[in-house]
Amino acid sequence: MRSHVRPPRLRLFRPAATTYKVSFGARANSITTPPSAPPASPPPAAFQFVSSYDLFAKRPPRPFPPPFHTPPPSSFSDPLTNHPRERPEGAAFLSGVTNGDDAILTSPFYLAVADGVGAWNTRSHGHAALWSRLVLHFWGKELSAGQWGFRRPEGVDPVRCLQEAYQTTIYATTNAGARGDQVWQGTTTVCGAVLKDRKLVVLNLGDSVAIVWRKGLKKWLLRTKEQWHWFDCPRQLGTNSPDTPVDNAVVQEVEVQDGDLVLLATDGLVDNMWDAEILTVITGVMEAGEEEVVKEVGEGGDQGRMKMLSQRILEGAKKTAIDPFAESPYMERSIEMGLGIEGGKWDDISVVAAVCRPTESG
Repeated sequence: MRSHVRPPRLRLFRPAATTYKVSFGARANSITTPPSAPPASPPPAAFQFVSSYDLFAKRPPRPFPPPFHTPPPSSFSDPLTNHPRERPEGAAFLSGVTNGDDAILTSPFYLAVADGVGAWNTRSHGHAALWSRLVLHFWGKELSAGQWGFRRPEGVDPVRCLQEAYQTTIYATTNAGARGDQVWQGTTTVCGAVLKDRKLVVLNLGDSVAIVWRKGLKKWLLRTKEQWHWFDCPRQLGTNSPDTPVDNAVVQEVEVQDGDLVLLATDGLVDNMWDAEILTVITGVMEAGEEEVVKEVGEGGDQGRMKMLSQRILEGAKKTAIDPFAESPYMERSIEMGLGIEGGKWDDISVVAAVCRPTESG
């Protein structure tokens, strides 16, 4: 279980009160397309993402507390909840998908993963999954319609959008409940990718990862670097953390070409697979024939290939995660720190794979 840090008090923002309806994947390993806000019109970039994802949760997600409405369980294997079946009046859907304590968000022009720090779940008012989901939900809203988003004349500013989302999440979790007197604590890492004109802007805070691969290269075009306070305690946004997007998010940009591949993942991937292993999987999938893609995942084209890629990468990471005798990057780092942890790291694994294609106006 990862650590969280203790911070200064944070300024609260007060958005309009609302109730949020939350959807979870039907199973721990889900590839259901998450709801996302519609992109601004005209297209905010010359390229767009064609994406898919695959998820593995180390345990079922907890129901979200009111006003973050969780639908009732569809089976006895789902988390129990006493929330009413009806959608509350004025309720708004939380965009994205929850995976254990992780969350992901996809759209044609932005992608993100977030990893809620599980140590908060040991506290009576801690909720790691709520924090990861809310930060991505509000980030998507800011990108789509906020003052720093795609409608901004100077162009989108992903970091400022994340700062607004972070501050809105602080308020939403500090003034929760029917009487506005409940506090839900948590922290989360965030890693996102945004298409801006003909550029790909990648931001990272914490130990999730973004990778950009271009055909013909023998190494990554771009790879984010993990950020830690200390071993197994990444930089994180939320309760008691000194980290903020404007101060600590690292931003990288590359010029986009047709066919560039973007991979986002929580640390459950890179703790269990080395970069060379990930590169081998990517190369194999991108060189696979269309017939092989259709046979394996049931559909072809970019969508099928991204589905195949996300599934293969997740299966590779999961295989190591469940093996107590495997060699892993997590084990290697622990030995360097004098801890000597063996095997893979049992963790939530969230993988988003996307290929960049020109928009009609691009």
